Amino acid sequence: MSTQRNINTDPAAPAKPPLYDTADHYGLISRFNHWLGAALVLVLLGIGLYFEDMPKGPDKLYWMKLHIAIGALAFLLLAFRIGWRLVSTGPRAFAQAAALQYLTRAVHIVLLLGIGILIVSGPLAVWTGGRAIEVFGWFALPSPTGEIRDLHELLETVHVVTAKVMLVAIILHVIGAFKHLIFEPERLGRIIGRIVVNGEKSYR
Repeated sequence: MSTQRNINTDPAAPAKPPLYDTADHYGLISRFNHWLGAALVLVLLGIGLYFEDMPKGPDKLYWMKLHIAIGALAFLLLAFRIGWRLVSTGPRAFAQAAALQYLTRAVHIVLLLGIGILIVSGPLAVWTGGRAIEVFGWFALPSPTGEIRDLHELLETVHVVTAKVMLVAIILHVIGAFKHLIFEPERLGRIIGRIVVNGEKSYR
């Protein structure tokens, strides 16, 4: 008899996932926030880290403006992602070793706090540099502060350091996800939807 586990998403599952979080499942709002937020953060981190060490010039300016424009459009979505996680209780924690429990909690806190710092320090760094936030030529948000050179440099440093800390937290988060995929695939259903393990449907 084969012992291989059959794992796949089950689009034909009769039960609909909940809108709000429960003790066992992430609701649709949390799933939307998680995946859209993850995509936005990865895009912004990728662009930001790509142009960070570029010499000053038109290429760096292009990527910087792209980063700023996407960040401006993502601001409200990422702010909502933070707010929702703060007011939503979320599913109960998995039973696992205490050290892993603390690490998981710490990574989640770093990710949430990091997003908050980035979406605040980013626009403030632009404004205190004396520049407007330009969004693809559609509109611009003028600086309410004017140029404040010392604060601008501090905010840029905070933004870059936070981005690198976030990158480490994301790597740890992905490693944890692969751990679940390999050893506890049924647990991934909490965030990706209903899955099938050995022919049995589960959200857990």
